[in-house]
Amino acid sequence: MLYRAREGAGKRRMTEAIIESSVVANGVRFHYATQGRGPLVLLVHGFPERWFSWRWQIPALAAAGYRVVAPDLRGYGLSDKPHDGYEITNLALDIAQLIRALGEDEATVIGHDWGGAITWETVSRHPEVVSRYGVINCPHPEVMRRTLLSSTAQLRRSWYMFAFNIPWLPERMIARDGGSAVAKMFRAMAVDRSNFTREAMAPFCESVASPEAVTPMLAYYRQALRAAARPSSIAPYPVIEKPGLLLWAEEDKALGLELLAPHSRVARDLRIQRIPQCGHFCTQEQPETVNRHLLRWLEETRAVTPGRSASPPSE
Repeated sequence: MLYRAREGAGKRRMTEAIIESSVVANGVRFHYATQGRGPLVLLVHGFPERWFSWRWQIPALAAAGYRVVAPDLRGYGLSDKPHDGYEITNLALDIAQLIRALGEDEATVIGHDWGGAITWETVSRHPEVVSRYGVINCPHPEVMRRTLLSSTAQLRRSWYMFAFNIPWLPERMIARDGGSAVAKMFRAMAVDRSNFTREAMAPFCESVASPEAVTPMLAYYRQALRAAARPSSIAPYPVIEKPGLLLWAEEDKALGLELLAPHSRVARDLRIQRIPQCGHFCTQEQPETVNRHLLRWLEETRAVTPGRSASPPSE
């Protein structure tokens, strides 16, 4: 069974110059927010977010001369919620085909959390569609795998990944009280909670207000654990040659700083920038700092991006 986005989600509507629309890619209708014209920058959110987690980055990047698109991922928000297709390889294919569906041959791809994992996978498996990439608080999958095997501290921090594999109980715990657990989690992970107001958290809470809505989000973790149990099924990762940026909030309670150093072995042209006094959800907690780092890196690597910009696809 396929749960469709609510009626009318594919129609464009203007909200403070950010247009919301939808497009079909890899057999799924993706809802997305967009603003600006220029080379395409694709912003890929993580768990348990949606495009709204990029609300501060979209206008900043658009003002700098980019066409910015932030989709709700497969299983999230107003995008389709199929029962399958949550393997990391297929999620990367979602991004590769989404770039093409948006009328472009390649894009700058920037992801946070699970969006970062998908970004690593996309630039590794589909380098032809990624001109450069940015990852925010998410280790390369091979770095994460090796660290989990060698670091009991990181294994303890990652307890939730295993808890999310328990049947039905995580869905009910996350969805109860209108999804208020999500707002509590955002605040608990933050150093500065001032941006995590009730109003700002409402779109995220609404997205997880029923167990049925949470199941596709948890499918990311459940498929990842199944894949980890079959390591021989995972193709080796090539060393990444494309220009990259790894932003890392230092006070991340889920991911330790020991994950940073090994990245020199998996990516040749990678800049690592740390953000002090900031928790995991840094695009929301310190948006100005994140924007400053992104804009500086984008400007310094602008020569690698294509100059053309396709028109938005017709609905």
